[in-house]
Amino acid sequence: MRTRETTIIRHWKVSWRAWLVFWIARIFVKPLFRVWPATDRGLETLAHLERFVDRLPRPNGVTIEQTALGGVPSELITHHRKAADSLAGATVLYFHGGGFVFCGLATHRNLCALLAARAAVPVISVEYRQLPVGGIGTSIHDAMAAYEDLLGKCEDPTKIILAGDSAGGYLAMKVAELAASRGMVTPAAVIGYSPLLNLALEKHDPDYMRRDAYLPIDKVDSLKDRWAGGPEPIVGADSPIEADPRLFPPVFFSVAQYELMRPDVEAMTCKLEDVGQSVETHVWSGQIHAYPVFGTVLNEAKMTIAFSLDFVRRALGYRGRHSA
Repeated sequence: MRTRETTIIRHWKVSWRAWLVFWIARIFVKPLFRVWPATDRGLETLAHLERFVDRLPRPNGVTIEQTALGGVPSELITHHRKAADSLAGATVLYFHGGGFVFCGLATHRNLCALLAARAAVPVISVEYRQLPVGGIGTSIHDAMAAYEDLLGKCEDPTKIILAGDSAGGYLAMKVAELAASRGMVTPAAVIGYSPLLNLALEKHDPDYMRRDAYLPIDKVDSLKDRWAGGPEPIVGADSPIEADPRLFPPVFFSVAQYELMRPDVEAMTCKLEDVGQSVETHVWSGQIHAYPVFGTVLNEAKMTIAFSLDFVRRALGYRGRHSA
């Protein structure tokens, strides 16, 4: 088992592009999020962002096909190369972030295309339902429906890699938890980029929470009642950090030095390590929440994606005790 000092790897060097993104988020985006109304109308207006992004040019070098898993609209992204290493036969099931209120296939298309190209395996991005249509329980329902359907369709059901950022990281961990607790074939690994692991973020030090570059903790806290509002209930543990850590497969985390998710990412890393589960966490200075979504724009994003795939390649080498 790796020591805790090597399990949590810290990166201090900050590129000029990352510095620029950080301060744009701090000066312009965070104040906008703070005043944005968390009403149905306000949330529906955010959906226009997705439709605007969907009109932008699509990434080159990959094939993008509309599909569905378990009745949930999804997007299959493939690259002409096929993995010849331990990833051969694997499939990545990706859940986008957005606080369960916005973002979708279009906003995360470039990241998923980069994963497909670098891993040389299919990546399926899932458009699960969000607020105001349904709360977190509804999102979990769609994520599980997609996973269960994929088990019967993918090349190798023992080589499904769950991945996601922010709220999508929550869903990736929830699917892993529920698959294990229900005796299903479990995922080979989980990749979480700035994953939401604890719905009770208000319990953390408020001074630290205010340091996040663009996520205002008061706005996140205002969504809690709506997150739990149904119509489907949250099944299993309310938060992944409350679940039995022995239920999880090998897990890779990345997180920014100052963001809402870091305390729970580090705490979850320790919980997994303490029960002997394979985990690797990277903490990056000067980044914003879910920075890997920037893909090729940021060197730090490209490096994080490479580290996550290297971790998964190693994890597939000792796959076994998590299989059904």
